[in-house]
Amino acid sequence: MKTSELIQYLDAYLEINKIPDASQNGLQVEGKVEVKKLGVAVDACQDSIAAAVAAGVDLLLVHHGLFWDKPVRLVGSEFRRVQALIANGINLYTAHLPLDWHPQVGNNAVLARKLGFEPATGFGASGAADGRCIGCIAEAQTSIALAPFLKLLASVLHADVRADLFGTHQIKRIAIVTGGGAFLLPHVLCAGVDAYITGEPKHSYFHFTKENKLNVIYGGHYETETFGVLALAEHLQQKFQLPFEFFHFPTGL
Repeated sequence: MKTSELIQYLDAYLEINKIPDASQNGLQVEGKVEVKKLGVAVDACQDSIAAAVAAGVDLLLVHHGLFWDKPVRLVGSEFRRVQALIANGINLYTAHLPLDWHPQVGNNAVLARKLGFEPATGFGASGAADGRCIGCIAEAQTSIALAPFLKLLASVLHADVRADLFGTHQIKRIAIVTGGGAFLLPHVLCAGVDAYITGEPKHSYFHFTKENKLNVIYGGHYETETFGVLALAEHLQQKFQLPFEFFHFPTGL
């Protein structure tokens, strides 16, 4: 399909202009005018771009792109990333917070459903005019004991998790903000949840978690944010018959 048509669809489907974000979401690097194959990755790193070149993709869809709120000097590794994209005609499309909040293909909603929980309401204000949130609060039909819940989460993430457990031993209502959501821990106090799932820990919040008797589970920034790009790619494959390839380069963080 035409690149311009795909970009127009993505911009509308993800509503990329409706949520404030440090990321410059949307098309970041322009390439071929037609897209026959997609590549998806969490990060627009040199490994992902090299894999996209080798796989012959026409558009690389990522969660963490190249350009954020401050200008970037195109020198060193930053130059090599852009150079490889342009030399091979690969479009780079970025969806950061728009791919966190999305109710169908967003990181948080998809992770919740894979755990057997249904998103019920938003969590973590984004600053959007319409009040949409970055993450979600999700509920299960029946409670699950803490130990098997941790095993389930590790299985879904395909990774070990860090768990700071000072709260209830039965889990039925959870809050999720994938990636770097530790800063929202003060808001967990009044959310009425049994556990909070996010990506990476922050030292200053350990004692806060303990003193307020919370369950906080860290699944890794990278591992918790693979769900959105994959769900979006599957959606595009079904809607437009576009094949895709996922480039997996975990950071361990």
